[in-house]
Amino acid sequence: MATKTTNRYGKIVVQKQAIVDVACIALRDCYGISDGEVVDILTEENKIYITMRLYLKFGVSPDAVTTSVRDAIKYAVEQFTGMKLMVLNLNVAGIR
Repeated sequence: MATKTTNRYGKIVVQKQAIVDVACIALRDCYGISDGEVVDILTEENKIYITMRLYLKFGVSPDAVTTSVRDAIKYAVEQFTGMKLMVLNLNVAGIR
């Protein structure tokens, strides 16, 4: 399923899988993450809602890592799509 948005350059169609890919690439670049995946993604007009499952590396601060992940994914997704990331739910599923 694709999401459509309009900006000053015209109409843009972005596949949800492209948003998932961008979020996963941004996640891999974050310190303290051993694994992660997008569980759910919802787009509504110019707004994006993402839920992710994360596995942290042993010995890292969950607060510091999730703050870093949140900032990195928000920046990457908003820059790629030109849409607003409204909600990013991060579920820490375990430590590996």
